[in-house]
Amino acid sequence: MKRILILLGIATSLLGVRLGFFLVDGTNDTIESILIWVIFALSALICTYVILEITDFKIFIKENTNSVVVFCTIITLDILFVIVNQIPIDLVYPFSLIFTAFVISLLLSFLPRKWNSAMTYTVLTLTAIYVFGQDFFRNIFNDFFILKDFLTIREGIEFSESSYSFKFFHVLIVLIYFVSVFIVYYMKSGYNNNVVKIGWRKSLLLPVILFTLVNINATYPPKTARMYLSDHYVYTSLYSKEKFVSKFSTVNLFIRDFTGLLIPDFSYKKDVEYIEEYYEENTKLHFDNEYTGIYKDKNLIFILGESFDSLAVSEELTPNIYKLKTEGLDFINHYTPVFPRTTCDTEIIVNTSIIPSLIDGPTCYVYNDNSYNNSLANAFNLSGYNTNALHNNEKEFYTRHIVYDGLGYDSFYGQDEVDLNETTKRFDSEFFLHSKDIVVQDEKFFTMMITLSGHSPYTNTNIAVKEHYDTVDQFYGDSIPEDIKNFIASQIELDIMVGEILDDLAINGELDNTVIILTNDHYPYMIEKEIYDEYKGYDEKYQRNKGVMYIWSTDTEHAVIETLSSSFDILPTINNLFDLGMDYESYVGIDVFDDSAKSIVYFKDFAIFDGVHYIELDSTKKEFQEKIEEARLYYELCRKLLKTDFYS
Repeated sequence: MKRILILLGIATSLLGVRLGFFLVDGTNDTIESILIWVIFALSALICTYVILEITDFKIFIKENTNSVVVFCTIITLDILFVIVNQIPIDLVYPFSLIFTAFVISLLLSFLPRKWNSAMTYTVLTLTAIYVFGQDFFRNIFNDFFILKDFLTIREGIEFSESSYSFKFFHVLIVLIYFVSVFIVYYMKSGYNNNVVKIGWRKSLLLPVILFTLVNINATYPPKTARMYLSDHYVYTSLYSKEKFVSKFSTVNLFIRDFTGLLIPDFSYKKDVEYIEEYYEENTKLHFDNEYTGIYKDKNLIFILGESFDSLAVSEELTPNIYKLKTEGLDFINHYTPVFPRTTCDTEIIVNTSIIPSLIDGPTCYVYNDNSYNNSLANAFNLSGYNTNALHNNEKEFYTRHIVYDGLGYDSFYGQDEVDLNETTKRFDSEFFLHSKDIVVQDEKFFTMMITLSGHSPYTNTNIAVKEHYDTVDQFYGDSIPEDIKNFIASQIELDIMVGEILDDLAINGELDNTVIILTNDHYPYMIEKEIYDEYKGYDEKYQRNKGVMYIWSTDTEHAVIETLSSSFDILPTINNLFDLGMDYESYVGIDVFDDSAKSIVYFKDFAIFDGVHYIELDSTKKEFQEKIEEARLYYELCRKLLKTDFYS
């Protein structure tokens, strides 16, 4: 024990030297790096010594097969997961993983024999399912799910067809699980409560030592004002689930997530005070420009194209969308960042220009009762417009029937309200034909249309793909990948719908008085990532969020807008174009045409893009600190805006 305490004292002293002399000004990075590795080596030595040399723990390991199996299974699956998913691990990772796995194993040993056996099987099963689920989710969304995401499980199941991609890792998970269960089942002596023999103090010794090692090897910020650079901030805020896993392990993500569900939140008053103080200290000015009010009192049809992507645009196959692009305003540096709840979150962003929920669960469920007096619909309501939103799926999907009421729309129409069945709803052309009397009205109107045909799967099981595949195949032949052809075929319906809208506006005499905006809800993430990236010429993952936005009217002079923009900028830009008179200060985004403002793209992992640099929250580069701080405040602000329902 004395040797352990001496080694711990040395490691802690070295940490003190590092914190006291090197973090403050960042000088002599080489010496600091040496200190970090020396601390890590000492920590590894301590950990090894405790496990191999202390007799009491040898007895514990020898006589508690169940706990040992659980410990080894958690360690093995977690390490395999980070290797398979190419997650770079931090120096604190091994200690955090060992600490978590040992605490779970130790807790099992405290249980009576009957409960120990049942809980052992439960822990093994949950671990295998959780690792499998995270790998499956990450393969599609390049992210990790949280438990509150199960609120949207119905939505996920409905469109999960063809989403599974076989991986040998999944076979390994199943194999490891059954081997572990086999060992537990056939080792009848797998339980022996040694807590009494060893004593509570000694039983808790290793967890205390491991917890100390976790903190000794953690990253600390150079200044208290930059606490977001610390590992402790990563743990408490859960702002980046990938960084969390790289530091604390996958199984720890589950524990952190689960315990977060159990702890009540009493921060309402403080959150409101924070919001009010933020707006007092941070002003956002807007200056009129050449585009201010050019569409004042005109109608607006806003189309949110399901999974739409510029790769589908061609004069031959999508002539109507091509018309919007080449005759209207073409935003070639527009980004549609994918947030955890994909389409639902993009709808929140477009309608409110605030960052949707990232930590507290799906915005469309956890906060579906919220109201937004500064929303896009309410901006048009205040200017005397009729405001309607439509979607060719059930209106209960993502609880839109509740969400859109809070967003201020006069009405929301789903497939039943416009008389679409399970077949016709998959065709955007049918969607408009069944709803055109709602979309185009006699009085001033703003209509939002959320399409469906472009949704996965991109195979012939998608009837929209099957309907138009031959046309696409005849045009492209074997010159492009099959996945891309299937995707383009799914988007033909959107083009037909746009053509029908243009024709109907002309028939009703509203063509010259109506603006059409087309953007996407997210990139087609169900296309194989390697195929998509190669076809688009992308080298970085964030580039997949490159979106589209076209703004068209008969009197709009064509222009290619090279200014950086994102989904967050849509509302304030529309506010300027239609001169709606809303307060720009309440929006995260900017008016793209205001030269005094610069757009920032916000991503779900708390990273940002300024048009040149992709900047992560924990970047230490001095030239990025002002932008990082601005972004960090916005992420925190928007979370509190949602929690307090501030704009109700």
